[in-house]
Amino acid sequence: FPGRIVFMSSIIAYFALGNGIYSMTKAAIEKFCDALRLEMKKFGVQVCIIQPGNYARSTKIQPPVSAEEIWNELSEEEKAVYNKEYVEERANFFNSILSEGSTSGNEVVDAMVDALTSPKPKARYMVAKLKEKALVFVCALFPTVVMDSVLSYALSK
Repeated sequence: FPGRIVFMSSIIAYFALGNGIYSMTKAAIEKFCDALRLEMKKFGVQVCIIQPGNYARSTKIQPPVSAEEIWNELSEEEKAVYNKEYVEERANFFNSILSEGSTSGNEVVDAMVDALTSPKPKARYMVAKLKEKALVFVCALFPTVVMDSVLSYALSK
């Protein structure tokens, strides 16, 4: 049985929506896997990437946090840069996204099992809602200036 490596990424690798560091790390994993998959092919090692959408509610990886909790954790210097209204807007935005997450992670586990056991695994397993898959498709299709406008609008809501 040839070797197999499976990495956990995210659809956030395709766009940054107020989560730049997280998005950047997921994009780095994607590119690392692309290079590794090509390099390891001659050795019979298969490299797969699992790309979940929003499963925050099923994993509890990021629980909702109130604006008050965030504000109280900020230093005086940070409070001078970010006013309380900004923190409230961001907290409400992210808590809204978290609340929309899938409540069951079964689809992600199924993708992981397939990636590990299938005789012919996919290079990528995108496990996401249709809306999330559409956003990834749009990000790949439209010019950066258009996506920057759309994502900036989303962040301003």
